[in-house]
Amino acid sequence: MADAGSLIRKLQEAHAKATLDNVGSFEALTHPLTELADQLRESYQASVAGPILAMIGKLRKGGALTQPELDLAESFIAGDAEAYTRLENDFQSWVLELGRLMKVLGEMSANLKGKVLLDAVGEIDDARRVLGDICNYLEEKQRVVSFRRTTAQGLDAERASLLADLLEQHLTSSDL
Repeated sequence: MADAGSLIRKLQEAHAKATLDNVGSFEALTHPLTELADQLRESYQASVAGPILAMIGKLRKGGALTQPELDLAESFIAGDAEAYTRLENDFQSWVLELGRLMKVLGEMSANLKGKVLLDAVGEIDDARRVLGDICNYLEEKQRVVSFRRTTAQGLDAERASLLADLLEQHLTSSDL
């Protein structure tokens, strides 16, 4: 597999060729994006595999994790979600857009006949798209909150075993 830098250049080249009159030119970005995400994930997993394996051993032996180790565990398990929710800058716009679409649908409700029926379907399509973005953001945010809430309660033997299992699963998983 190519290194991340060359994959980014490949993605940029494909993006530069994309034109608004050719949906296929945008669809062609899917594979390079997926390939890049896979490479970045695998590189990250490889870069922290040693410390993660050490943490798993420590947890299995009943040892307590230090704060830096807990931070690494969080990054390993929910770091992608934390990065996404920290870097995403359209969330408030999505919420406002969904509100606008609900208002438009409400205004249409008094005259749902003929072409207005199709206009309503178009508005619903837009609402479903933005709702998917909102739900994805909130789910990713919840992953981070759940991890932090669970580890803030301390790692008793049961939680330590669960964390060790999660770390092992993530270490061998193709998904972060």
